[in-house]
Amino acid sequence: MIRPSTAQPGGDAQEPAELLDELDSPDWKQAGSTAGPGERLGRSATRVHSSAPANMTVLDHIATCDNEIARFIADARSAPAPEPEPGQPGRAGVYERARVQADHLGVDWKAYLVAMEWRHAVSSALLMGDTDVICREPCPACGTWGLVWAETHKAAMCVNRYCADQDGPRMWTLAQLAVERASRRPHQIAV
Repeated sequence: MIRPSTAQPGGDAQEPAELLDELDSPDWKQAGSTAGPGERLGRSATRVHSSAPANMTVLDHIATCDNEIARFIADARSAPAPEPEPGQPGRAGVYERARVQADHLGVDWKAYLVAMEWRHAVSSALLMGDTDVICREPCPACGTWGLVWAETHKAAMCVNRYCADQDGPRMWTLAQLAVERASRRPHQIAV
């Protein structure tokens, strides 16, 4: 299951490789392991066909994350950088390889990788039911810790009443939050 969150607001979440490996287990891949917003409302149309024998949401999420990190590594290989040494096997090794290549390629690659890793970790945690990962991020508009996950909109929403008084947006997608987080993170310039 998900590790209990001991992090303070703004703290780092679990590694995306750990969360994806957790989702890749038979328990999460079986049908009905995650409940979408329609399943929680209680009423739905009568089904004509039986549901899939596997949880297609989890399988699609795993495939999307694996393909995105593979594309990142392929793009990084085409850029001028030394070939990294072989590391640990599995998803953790793939993310480590991407970090090594991003370190050699510069700040833009690092920022993109940081945003992508955070998005993969948070979307995996949300899929497993851990909505507290959103509460650890400050609101991009007002800077307070008032973000909550709105499952029906698949976005984070600020519940701070002062944020509502401003004219800016109050809802953000995971991609927007990942970019905000990556832009706040200090970057070291390679020498």
